Amino acid sequence: MGCNLLHCYAERNACLHALAVDLRAQIQATLAVQSRAGLLLPGGSSPQALLPLLAQQLDGRRIDLSPSDERWVPAQAAESNWQLLQQGLPEANCLDPRQGATLAQAASVWGEHLKQWHPFSAVLLGMGEDGHIASLFPGMPGLAVALDPAAEPAALPAQAPQEPRERLSLNVAMLQRGLWLGLLAFGERKRKLIDAVLADEPAARDLPLYAWLQNSPLPVNIYWAP
Repeated sequence: MGCNLLHCYAERNACLHALAVDLRAQIQATLAVQSRAGLLLPGGSSPQALLPLLAQQLDGRRIDLSPSDERWVPAQAAESNWQLLQQGLPEANCLDPRQGATLAQAASVWGEHLKQWHPFSAVLLGMGEDGHIASLFPGMPGLAVALDPAAEPAALPAQAPQEPRERLSLNVAMLQRGLWLGLLAFGERKRKLIDAVLADEPAARDLPLYAWLQNSPLPVNIYWAP
């Protein structure tokens, strides 16, 4: 495990601006040596504010983009992570995880597509106040396999504790296939979880967040604001 880098900011806007600068620099470094850059980003309100900042001075036409996870809802639904990313970086080639009629089919085909993008230029995740990452939730069926860094990189059907329960998620082995790894988190409750994981507290070891921060092949760049 590398030494994780905790970047703390007094307010969220400054945090998002700093993350956008670092992420853009990483993508541009990739594009300097290859024709395309693969990018995995989370859904939610925080990335929605990040995307316009990221789009500045970036050639979106050379970016392959997909969400880290997705809700099993129509692509154009308000809860769709894919739609959020596609609207935020409209020039990018944004791959919809809904690659089949069933969750299992979609996961299989989506995962095969993403294997062709390896290594990703950057992988940024969010987290929940329960310590979940992507759609890998504490206590979820099949969680141990999904969190195993030695597993075959893949996408999988996932289950959330709240609606919409049916999800698609990438496993940790797939999420770790980035040249740059990051985490974006706001609020005191998430900070306490991050601190517990970084301190290797026994109670934190079952959290999906632990697998992301403690079992990572690279340092994870953590961006936090209250």
